[in-house]
Amino acid sequence: MAKRWKYGAAALSTIGVTAMMLVGTSGVASAAGSKPYEGGSVTLDFTQDIAHLDPAVAYDTQSNEIVAQLYDQLVTWQQGGGEKVVPMAAKSWTVSKNGLVYTFNLRRGMTFWNGDPVTAQSFIDEIDRVMTPSVNSPGSGFYTIIQGASAFMAGKAKTITGLAAPNPYTLRITLNKPEAFFLETLTLPFISAVDQKFINSVGNKVFDSQKAMGSGPFELSSINQNQIVLTKNANYWRTDSYGQKLPYLNKITININTNSQLDALHFLQGQTAWIGWNFGGDGIPSSNYIQIVHDRALQQDLLHFTEASVQYVGLNTTVGPTKNPLVRQAIEYAINKQRIVQLNNGRGIIANQPLPPMIPGYVKNMPKDASYSYNPAKARALLKKAGYTNGFTVDFYSENSPDQLKFDNEIQANLAAVGIKANIKASSWGTFLNVAMAGKAPIDWLGWFQDFPDASDFLNTLFNSNQIPANNNQNYNNPLVDKWLNKAQTDNNQAQRVAIYKKTSIQIMKDAVWVPVYYDQATFAKQSWVHGFYSPSVGQDPLEWIWVSPGH
Repeated sequence: MAKRWKYGAAALSTIGVTAMMLVGTSGVASAAGSKPYEGGSVTLDFTQDIAHLDPAVAYDTQSNEIVAQLYDQLVTWQQGGGEKVVPMAAKSWTVSKNGLVYTFNLRRGMTFWNGDPVTAQSFIDEIDRVMTPSVNSPGSGFYTIIQGASAFMAGKAKTITGLAAPNPYTLRITLNKPEAFFLETLTLPFISAVDQKFINSVGNKVFDSQKAMGSGPFELSSINQNQIVLTKNANYWRTDSYGQKLPYLNKITININTNSQLDALHFLQGQTAWIGWNFGGDGIPSSNYIQIVHDRALQQDLLHFTEASVQYVGLNTTVGPTKNPLVRQAIEYAINKQRIVQLNNGRGIIANQPLPPMIPGYVKNMPKDASYSYNPAKARALLKKAGYTNGFTVDFYSENSPDQLKFDNEIQANLAAVGIKANIKASSWGTFLNVAMAGKAPIDWLGWFQDFPDASDFLNTLFNSNQIPANNNQNYNNPLVDKWLNKAQTDNNQAQRVAIYKKTSIQIMKDAVWVPVYYDQATFAKQSWVHGFYSPSVGQDPLEWIWVSPGH
């Protein structure tokens, strides 16, 4: 990836779907109805190393893909790509009539890899970590609605009063106000069972970079800058409809290199299990796209889908010339979005606002004062009005994959055409995130994929001032927008919430905080011997359900 990714395949189509094995909601199924084979291994390619191993701080796609394999959450998304929340570590739960109290009944017998038991306290420990300021979790904003969480964060309380464990297998969470999507936020890796005793023994820094201790389907065998190896957790608690233990695979090896063309070669040679938008890469490289999608041998194993996502250029509202809204509006007009989509083999729909079209709250007809088209002459006029007749120089940050650099060069040329000299600052994913998530990048390229299917995940997470800087990287602070977003967070009237999100999107575009470039359309390809693979609507790739034909 070249961005921060959150996965969400909103519309899905397959070529040769009869050869595509899918995971059913009650277990594993395939077109042939074959029983999954246990054993074997797969090799995948990453173009970037991961930034974090700690579930409390992992909030980028590369990291989350690994973390999701290592840890269990209370609840998860149904198998097969649906958008229904189903049990995970919590076998059942109840919600009080007033919507404030969630009571989770945990599965017994779950353990971490070292044999320590998973209990209600394992989840309380993690929520405490997420809400501890020194941990610097980008997920804390999701859980301030828990009773006592804000006081805990402010150092005014030693515990979060809304968290309780009446016994080792019962977890009670009490909210300040009802929140329609609170359950969905518990699917995120932030709310994973953690072994606090282990974390204390190795320290937060090592826990985030070198050593993991989870209860998930795969164990972390090794990690370095060149490779990540995951091995089967033989004691994992989940089973399929045949009574077979998950995961099916014994081993997953992820090789890390920045040469995406080499990744494509590895796939074409049969060395890697799949190549695409999700786990194991940045999508099919544009340089190899035509070759792969027209390869007759692969036609039955191609998957095309439209993501609930947006790729964008972020414009910092507090750093450098982009502090001036006229400058930001000028940049909106300067960027040729159509050309960028062409560079991506046409894999994208031109974007005009933060919300993708499939998310309720999307504005069908944006007003003129919140709409921008490719118009260099208008961009130059706005720069002149802003006092930059001779332009200016600015740093433009991104990660350094080959396809991303193509986009960067196009944007650099677009900006140069209106008098702005953009110095491209491309770096490894982790290095880039350190700048972007600190709110220090004047201009950057990122992307957002839904965590859960609600406009709040895009608008509140990315534009509320209480999310500065970890998620609101542009340091955007509009009190009116904050007021609207805060109201929508706890409004149980969906029609009112949608109306709020529409006017919020309009205001954000008037303020020109982002240049929304395109909504993702993706393609990936898998080997014919890979089964159980699908693109989830939300959440991370469920590798525990993937199996390979005997001999692979």
